[in-house]
Amino acid sequence: MMRILFVTLTVMIMIMLASCGRDKGKSAFSESASELTFENDALRLSVDDGMNIRILRKNNGKTFNLVSPGRDPFTLVINGQELKDFTLDRRQTQILPLDSLWGKGQRLIVRGRTAGPSGSEIGKTLFIDLYDDFPSAVLLSARYRNISHTDSLFVNKEINNRFRLDARLENSAHKSYDFWILQGGSYKTRPDWIMPVTADFDYLNYQGPDYENDEAGGGLPVLDVWSRETGFLIGSVEEKPTLISLPARVAGDSLLHIAIEYEREDHKFTAGYQSITTVVAVHEGDFYNGLKNYRDIMAGRGLKMISLSADNPVYDAIWCGWGFGPDFTTSQMIEMIPLLKEWGIKVVTVDFGWFTANGDFDRLNPEIFPNGESDIRAFVKTFHDAGFRIKLWITPAIAGPDLMARHPQWLMKDRHGLLYQKEKFGKPYAFLCPAVDEVRAYYGQLTRKIIGDWGFDGFKADQEIINAIPNCYNPAHNHPTPQASFEELPGLYKIMADETFKIKPDAILEVCPCGMFPSFYKMPYYNQPLSSDFNTQWQIRHRGKVIKSLMGANAAYYGDHVERHYTPDYFASVIGSGGIPGTMAVLREEDNYPVLRAKYPGYISPERKVLFKKWLDLYKRYPLSKGHYQNLYDLAYDIPETHAIEKDGVMYYAFYADKWSGAVELRGLKDGTYDIVDYVNDVTLARIQGPGKITVEFERYLLVKAVPAGSGD
Repeated sequence: MMRILFVTLTVMIMIMLASCGRDKGKSAFSESASELTFENDALRLSVDDGMNIRILRKNNGKTFNLVSPGRDPFTLVINGQELKDFTLDRRQTQILPLDSLWGKGQRLIVRGRTAGPSGSEIGKTLFIDLYDDFPSAVLLSARYRNISHTDSLFVNKEINNRFRLDARLENSAHKSYDFWILQGGSYKTRPDWIMPVTADFDYLNYQGPDYENDEAGGGLPVLDVWSRETGFLIGSVEEKPTLISLPARVAGDSLLHIAIEYEREDHKFTAGYQSITTVVAVHEGDFYNGLKNYRDIMAGRGLKMISLSADNPVYDAIWCGWGFGPDFTTSQMIEMIPLLKEWGIKVVTVDFGWFTANGDFDRLNPEIFPNGESDIRAFVKTFHDAGFRIKLWITPAIAGPDLMARHPQWLMKDRHGLLYQKEKFGKPYAFLCPAVDEVRAYYGQLTRKIIGDWGFDGFKADQEIINAIPNCYNPAHNHPTPQASFEELPGLYKIMADETFKIKPDAILEVCPCGMFPSFYKMPYYNQPLSSDFNTQWQIRHRGKVIKSLMGANAAYYGDHVERHYTPDYFASVIGSGGIPGTMAVLREEDNYPVLRAKYPGYISPERKVLFKKWLDLYKRYPLSKGHYQNLYDLAYDIPETHAIEKDGVMYYAFYADKWSGAVELRGLKDGTYDIVDYVNDVTLARIQGPGKITVEFERYLLVKAVPAGSGD
């Protein structure tokens, strides 16, 4: 009885300490008969006696809730049985101060227990962290204990952040699944990264590669769900990529079920088990605020994005030699120089084919460079002398036939002892294990050769397999876990980036995962993301906003080749939304690689030549990719689709619709008088008092700038 009284008194004192003198962002704890509450000015988290959790957004005295009650977000599957019906032990509640890599804050610790398989008793401790610098996010983890010390228990699955979301909780006129969602899974079908949730919605969003089904894996370990009223994000904040899934599906109850699940290979459960660390964040508007918050949290993990200055060459328009295909010649590429200068393009990419086989990147193709390294140095110098920067295509972590023969000990093996092998253009290649020290050293040496010796100005890392690689079961590697290969792949990119920037601080590092959602864990190690084999103009635009939320408002987002799915509207989609234009044009139709000629013809007809020059000249005048993306419009619910960018004190707006007639809103303008100018056609459309609206008619797009009246701009 005395112990109960002491614990209760301790909790009361902690409540008073947590609540006294609370500044903005500081947390407070309270307790009622039905639940424990932990909150700050931006969110409220409640835990009931069944250890079920709800998290609400707060704003100006109002609360916004999407979480349907009565679901325990944290549990395990042990010996095929999901642990359920945990009972909260309120006497063991604690509140502790935090001072960690994420700054200062407070931690709420709650404990409970339940019956497990084979008569076991399992305890659960939840760590719930609110940080002053991230008031709209809560970090969570769980630790489980085998209280009964029952033998032969194995963890099959870890379940975190499991919630049922119901849009009707905020608006009864909605269907329960009336949401839009951003999901970070990678699929060869290349679905949109953001999409409306439908009645049959069902995605696994597995972050690892599915080698047997040729799925690349990797991506972003995040789901962001939002309605017109509010948004809700869940994600992993682990330091390294983890083989988790983030399932999102509409179940029979019409609610959207989301979670973070971690399948384990019969992990022995003896004394304890620690979950991964996760985040739940709340926000208004579309995904942008949620992902920006996630980016800032992950920066605390040391995963900081590269900062860019406006004069960085990474923003220059791009021509890629892929239009010639893998059998290009140096004379074909050099012959492009006059046209590229006419267009104002300053960056050139040497694509696939410069090597003897995919993965043998220290062996030059003798048909292209018959005199070997002296030829490639001279080739690079030709472009440098003409005023260009030049990138080289590569796929990290693979070995061609020559490297496979030289270093078989570096190769990854599957659980059956076989090599992971693929084929490209009739030649095999296998995976190198990035957790092997010699492989990492090899990529450092290779980078120094390509950048320092041959003289290239950066890389284009390409193919969907760069996003993630399988587990390695090669016994010679002595991995602590087979996941070491998957976890250490981003480390190869760090080595290449570090070595590149030592030699050329203004190098351009492009990463193209071929339509896959790019791996977040590699983003700190390159400075040119791209739309990556887009299928629609919509994909160019919404992927650009996603990238800028994750990599920075002025991320150097490349719109990929215009020829990927050619339409004259490509340039308006790329430039207006803050991207960098590019092309793989060739001078003569017969020079176009036959496979590409059939799918993505690159012959620069007289009509295309005029069109390209018009838009590339416009990009030189308005390089909005250097500006700062402004999150002023919801891509799901604001119509028409609108993007806003601030550059040098001027606001630029891009509107997109098949056909539009009506008012458009110019958000973000300060008080004052503005001329609204169609900068594509150099026509003043209206003079308004900002912020304000104008009435317009357009088809497909309208790009405008808001110029202070009388400024002469």
